[in-house]
Amino acid sequence: MKKPYQIESARAIKGLEEMAADGNPAIQMVLPLAEMVGWLHKGVGELVRQAGFQLMQLLMEEEVRQLVGERSQSLPGRTANRWGSERGYCVVMGPKVPVERPRVRSTEDREIRLGSYEMFHRAEPLTETVWEKLMLGLTTRKYGEAVRQFTAAYGLEKSAVSEHFIEASRAKLKDLMERRLEKKKFCALLVDATPFEGQ
Repeated sequence: MKKPYQIESARAIKGLEEMAADGNPAIQMVLPLAEMVGWLHKGVGELVRQAGFQLMQLLMEEEVRQLVGERSQSLPGRTANRWGSERGYCVVMGPKVPVERPRVRSTEDREIRLGSYEMFHRAEPLTETVWEKLMLGLTTRKYGEAVRQFTAAYGLEKSAVSEHFIEASRAKLKDLMERRLEKKKFCALLVDATPFEGQ
């Protein structure tokens, strides 16, 4: 059974999907060339990470704009307002990375979840990443050092990695136990032998 916050999260993501499908609004990102060259000195991965962060901020801001309208403009029939921002996190290729997320509250003083933020900080990709890396022989103790790509990343302690591995194992076992077998062919091999000294 889903918990209330999971239901609200799913509802927020559905709202974002509907917003994206309704007219397919475009988001434009402008990156200064000097900054991009600076990131490239550290490798293409750094450019992708930094540009990705800015793209995430733009997506959250666009969702806020769709919910509450343009900044500093009166909107008749407004149902929600900007409510500052707070620290949050997103899951990037395994670790949690801090982000600043905008907040929105309804005119009835209820927090409105952003579908974009809910998607950014879902743990499913982290669980799958932990499973894959541990299956390749990486230990829970060394996991954080091996995958940390952001200096501010967190959530990679041995206990957190173990929890994700247990969660992934549970899902893999469930899939294994519920798989259909009618299309598989099984072969039986009978070995006949003579007992020798009780063996």
